[in-house]
Amino acid sequence: MTLDLITLYLRLTAWQQGARIAWMARNPMKVQHRLLARILAENEKTSFGREHEFERIDGYEEYVRTIPVCEFEDLRAFIEAEINKGDAALTASSPLCYMRTSGTTGKPKDLPLISTHLSALQRIQRTAVAFQHRNYPEGFAGSILAITSPASEGTLSNGKPYGSASGVVSRSTARSIRNRFVLPYQVLGIADSRLKYLLILRLALERKDISYIGAANPSTLLALIKIYREHREQLISDIRSGDFFLLADLCADVALAVAPRLSANIARADELARMDSRGRLADLWPELRLIVAWTCAGAGVAAAALKQELSPQTKILELGYVSSEFRGTITLGRSSGSGFPTLDTHFFEFVERDKWDSGQPEFLTLDKVRKGGLYYVVVTTPSGLYRYFINDLVKVTGFLHQTPLLRFIQKGKGVTSITGEKLYESQVLAAVNAGMQSLGRHAHFLMMIADETNSLYRLYVEAGDIETLPSVETLANLVDAKLAALNLEYQAKRESLRLGSISAHWLLPGAGDAYKRHYVAQGQREGQFKTVAVAYLKDSSFDFTSHIANAVYETTTD
Repeated sequence: MTLDLITLYLRLTAWQQGARIAWMARNPMKVQHRLLARILAENEKTSFGREHEFERIDGYEEYVRTIPVCEFEDLRAFIEAEINKGDAALTASSPLCYMRTSGTTGKPKDLPLISTHLSALQRIQRTAVAFQHRNYPEGFAGSILAITSPASEGTLSNGKPYGSASGVVSRSTARSIRNRFVLPYQVLGIADSRLKYLLILRLALERKDISYIGAANPSTLLALIKIYREHREQLISDIRSGDFFLLADLCADVALAVAPRLSANIARADELARMDSRGRLADLWPELRLIVAWTCAGAGVAAAALKQELSPQTKILELGYVSSEFRGTITLGRSSGSGFPTLDTHFFEFVERDKWDSGQPEFLTLDKVRKGGLYYVVVTTPSGLYRYFINDLVKVTGFLHQTPLLRFIQKGKGVTSITGEKLYESQVLAAVNAGMQSLGRHAHFLMMIADETNSLYRLYVEAGDIETLPSVETLANLVDAKLAALNLEYQAKRESLRLGSISAHWLLPGAGDAYKRHYVAQGQREGQFKTVAVAYLKDSSFDFTSHIANAVYETTTD
């Protein structure tokens, strides 16, 4: 049997990197200590290195004593000195570009990325794709729909571009794989998300043979199918004529890039026209076999809803623990959510959740964590993030030889406490998903808001067709009971009436999309948007009341 070029390339990569990972898994701290020593040695002469006497640091224990845990604002002055003055402030190597990210408000965070770090991220991506192929080769049989954030979104004052790490890494994908991409990279830079999604659909619908879809957030794919249903007739007409009804709205470089791909395909248009107007992803792309996306934490809600759009032959594989600051894990097997840490590129430290929350942190290295433990992550990267507290919680799900496997659980801020109950996002997700399962429904979007003034929680759930939804009282009672079983402090506060009953509401279809658009407009990345399912009312600027399906319902879970 003759193997195609992609198969040969990915099999060879999986074999080479598999042997490398096996060795690292048996010697994690040898790899980690060498990495830390190299990062410190390379950056001794930087402003940060001189200020913290890198040349005197001999080993991890001294590193901890010398370098405080940092957040972005602790490093902003150094980064701005790099940008505005050209100083070697954090790294001896000048940053190649910057990864822009932000919170819900405030000044953007521009995270430096040096060339050697980018090369390592590219190798990590090649490895991840090779293992995807090893586990699901059928996903690589046809065309590939890869949806990432743009590699370049603008230029800083020093002339360096800023954008997303996912976009930069995707641009460097092996040519043999990139040739199967449905989208030219110019499409991913369209700022108007609706225009971008419509163009993605126009290009992708013509390709019946799509077998692989990559999109960090599964809600992106739910948005695509929703927009398809709204514009189905126009999109089919465009495929029949070889046109795009919004072509005039595209900027020149995008229009030039997509023009060769806008061909007339009457047979495909007729095939789409014969489908049910509520066609699922499985109907649009019958050869689809693999979707790579986040499935953990808040993304799990959208991932569960996405499964309803797929055939049993299509698998959703966990993308891995990925952030703007660094890529924390790669998925080696089929087990959802368990990832191998990128320990030869990033230095890891961990702090038990309860010890950090109590103000008594004890920092642990990879060899000190235990299975089942919940930990905050502190990372050191080659691009100048030193002992960086990323505010992410991970769980150790098991071990590969001597190396822990990690699963992203939630952002650290995904915890609220009105009267001392300490309600975690993971508990809310488990309770709502269990309640929805009991009702025979799936949540498309959910949010639990802590109303401190009234000492109660407000639960908002979007679950599709509102005409067939049961009373919100039923949902609230199910969620309340499950939370009481998961969280003894919640149970105690409810029984003592210190915590009021849940006020639950069904949301109109599209509320989750509106929520996302609201925060993207405030500066969050569209492609990397992560929903945190628990928040305080005082910190939430989204108007849920205008999206409530039936304002008459108020619950009484007492």
